[in-house]
Amino acid sequence: MGETNLQTKARIGVFICDCGGCISGALDTGALQKHIGQIDGVAYTCHEAYPCSKDGQGRMLKAVSEHSLDRILVAGCTPRLVERLFRTNVKTAGLDPDYLHMVDIREQVAYVHGDQTTAWKKAATLIEMGVARLSSTSKAPPQSSTVNKKALVIGGGLSSMTVALVLADQDIPVLFVEATGNVGGESHSLDDQTNQAIAQKSEMVLKHPQIDILFNARVTEVSGHPGEYRVQVLQGDQATLYAVGAIVINNGTQLKTPGSGRWYDRLRVKSQFEFEAELKQATDSGQKLALKDVVMIFCADEDQIEHCSRVCCNAGIRQAIRVKELNPEANVTILFREIYLGGIGEDYESELMRARRLGVTFFRYRRETPPAISECIELIDTLTGEPVRLAYDRVVLTMPMVPQDNAKTLSALLGLPLDEAGFLAEPRVRLKPGRYMQPGIYVLGSAQQPADSSEALFQAFLVAARVQRFLSQPGISIETPVAAIDPNLCTGCGNCPQVCPTSAIKLEKREGILSLSEVDALKCIGCGNCVVVCPVKAINLPGWDNVEIPAQISAALKPRQNGGVKVIALTCEWSAYGAADMAGARRLSYPSDVLIMRMNCSARFDPYHILWAFLNGADGVFLGACPVGECHYGIGNLYARERVSRLRTELKAHGIDPRRLRLEYLTVVDGKKFAEGVTDFVKELKTEIIKK
Repeated sequence: MGETNLQTKARIGVFICDCGGCISGALDTGALQKHIGQIDGVAYTCHEAYPCSKDGQGRMLKAVSEHSLDRILVAGCTPRLVERLFRTNVKTAGLDPDYLHMVDIREQVAYVHGDQTTAWKKAATLIEMGVARLSSTSKAPPQSSTVNKKALVIGGGLSSMTVALVLADQDIPVLFVEATGNVGGESHSLDDQTNQAIAQKSEMVLKHPQIDILFNARVTEVSGHPGEYRVQVLQGDQATLYAVGAIVINNGTQLKTPGSGRWYDRLRVKSQFEFEAELKQATDSGQKLALKDVVMIFCADEDQIEHCSRVCCNAGIRQAIRVKELNPEANVTILFREIYLGGIGEDYESELMRARRLGVTFFRYRRETPPAISECIELIDTLTGEPVRLAYDRVVLTMPMVPQDNAKTLSALLGLPLDEAGFLAEPRVRLKPGRYMQPGIYVLGSAQQPADSSEALFQAFLVAARVQRFLSQPGISIETPVAAIDPNLCTGCGNCPQVCPTSAIKLEKREGILSLSEVDALKCIGCGNCVVVCPVKAINLPGWDNVEIPAQISAALKPRQNGGVKVIALTCEWSAYGAADMAGARRLSYPSDVLIMRMNCSARFDPYHILWAFLNGADGVFLGACPVGECHYGIGNLYARERVSRLRTELKAHGIDPRRLRLEYLTVVDGKKFAEGVTDFVKELKTEIIKK
């Protein structure tokens, strides 16, 4: 069927699921069907055991055809289980999947409210809210783009060269941008095997016809969207623009310099990397290592950086073994807080045991009392609490690996977050809403955390496979809601580009004084943050716009006779809405006064909608968001927290008790916390706030 004109009255079909008695046993679905059939806009209603069954799907297709339905509401179990199935069926019927809406009357009604009358009334209200949403909704226009079959690799090294070679061998052109004059980058490896592998792959990369290498170059600008990125590369004084479909980043790490905060005798105090050169010289000359007392201090940084470099302990133990091999009479002591034996496919524990058999001494120190280096090493024995002094003629400091200086620049250019240590962090795919495009940007190797050669190679082959799969698409298309800006209303204030988590909005000059905000649809993830901050409401987000949400709130707050309070719960679908489902699955009862609305993200919690709820009779508004740091859209929950804080202040200034607005942070498994939270909120409203 064709697109429904919003000026034409919607013909909505409502399919109520009995769920084999799970729902119909808790409320009268026949009476519910009759009630819903009287709602304006509802052209067809039915209730049956399992609408999700093959037969049920067939009957839905038949009903769409026979009754000329253009929108479908399914009232049954949680959308998390069957929404994708129904979207596919609706599409088969010739309708746009955005004209499907699901209402959960199993987990959020039948499973949590024992009284049949109470359950029936709540189910009726939730369905009425769904009908109001469908009556006012608009579909999202499809978005599509081509895919440029070329990859950009930023930064040299073992893993990035491996990715480049794998892609090039599959006839995928690779642009390789390296800041130095060496395709292998600045290797900090202390392993001869790794260095040999780097040398071999360097030669292969240099000779491969599908790899174009730019030495002494850096990326200065990135624009475009997944599949069609435009990248400006500065090489010397010349800036060149390249088109690529995917981007791989491996800017690696750098060693923190020892002694940056204090003075050391640099003739006797060496970094682990410097000591490796000393060992290599002794090995190559075949002479005995002229050192009597060697003290290695693991985690030696005076700033006590929190993150673990993950490769230092292994390298230090290997160096201790080599010292004993070059001079069996040498006293080798390793001072450590903790020892990390990591890596893939290596037997590092056997190396530790070998070092002990050779006579290497391991001595633990506490973080709060690190070893002090003077004419000797001074530290405290963790067992006795007594001071210990160690003589030395060589101290080896195991310094941490820290992010490259350009990590912040790349973070800003590519829209990638930095972790607490300052490394680039590729967004966790499993946390991203699956209905939006993957960005085609991949973080590799030590760019996201220090990695040894085996782990770096494992990541390289994994990333190469992901890039190849991404670039093999004939094109990119999404059929899900993205923000759209009305050019006739936009004033070019610049609010929306500042809050977009993916930099999908840009200000473009136009004739006259005002600029215009424009959305790159393939970069937009539909969080709705821009919709909230637009002062003239020029931005629309189909499914969660400024018509549909107030329409649902109004439907929820129609006059009721049950004498209870009225609470609207705006819940992020990735956290609090799932927590409500979990509460239902566990049969955790809570007051029926709470009417739950599924929101796409807490970034869409609009103060205007909250005020609309209060103005239309809501006694309280409960907001459920992801915990800080776990927002699927970046930092939508942080914006929600700030807006709620400001709104509470405004409510108090206008004589409205700010306790009527509550924000809770929930994960999808916090069913008990959700049930207890809304129960406590309703109790407080009844006993302390509304009665006051």
